[in-house]
Amino acid sequence: MKMKVAKWMAALGLMAVAASASATMVNDTYHGGNGHGYGDVISGAGVTTFNIDGMQGSLSGTQLTVIIYTNFAGHAGVDPQWTRNHTGIGYGDLFISTGWTPHGSGTYDSDNAANGNHWTYAFSLDNPLDNTGGNGTVYALGAGSAGNHNPDALLTDHFMDCSNCRYRNGQAVAVNTSRASATNNTGSWNVGNGFLSFTFDTAGLDLNPASFGFHWTMYCGNDVIEGLDPVTVPEPKSISIFMLGIGLIGLGVMRRRRAARQR
Repeated sequence: MKMKVAKWMAALGLMAVAASASATMVNDTYHGGNGHGYGDVISGAGVTTFNIDGMQGSLSGTQLTVIIYTNFAGHAGVDPQWTRNHTGIGYGDLFISTGWTPHGSGTYDSDNAANGNHWTYAFSLDNPLDNTGGNGTVYALGAGSAGNHNPDALLTDHFMDCSNCRYRNGQAVAVNTSRASATNNTGSWNVGNGFLSFTFDTAGLDLNPASFGFHWTMYCGNDVIEGLDPVTVPEPKSISIFMLGIGLIGLGVMRRRRAARQR
């Protein structure tokens, strides 16, 4: 019985430390509205600029961090000739909700901002054309209707203006800040090598970390990542260290007993 207790202590401690270091990864399998007929990513031959590979979230206290892995990191401002203000394609805002109820199934080829998930909040970027990052504010989005699930969202069509290019229309890109309500929750965002990261305070927001839904794309929506991400909630360091100590004590007890039997 004592040997079983030692094994249990070792396993419990080491499993707890491993769990506290893990992170949830959501791979990009979402197509979204496919009226263009190009499937997941719209791009020319050999062009991978718009690819999104995945995302992951983590929560430390009330600070939420979401990382988007995308080739578009560092490319804001490209193709100014295809945008309405000729400023180029920028980074979209990060949309958030509790739960995720897209329209359709599978790759959700019929899902768009009007009929898809109702996003309740969005982290709005201060300068979506900055290739280093900046600051941002969380906005609360108004309730949708049967005909428009996201009335406070600006769509790809708002930013793009092209007759000879291809983009995914009808996708939520940014907050309409003239309609939505700014909260007191702020944060920052950064552009890295192959990824974007968003970090902001969630205190007071009506969100459930065990069932976060996220949506992100660039102005053109040529690739979209969307899905359910139950974020990792790391344990306090003191608890992790304590559990690691229990695991090491358990391993030590097991080793001493083995050595005693071998004498």
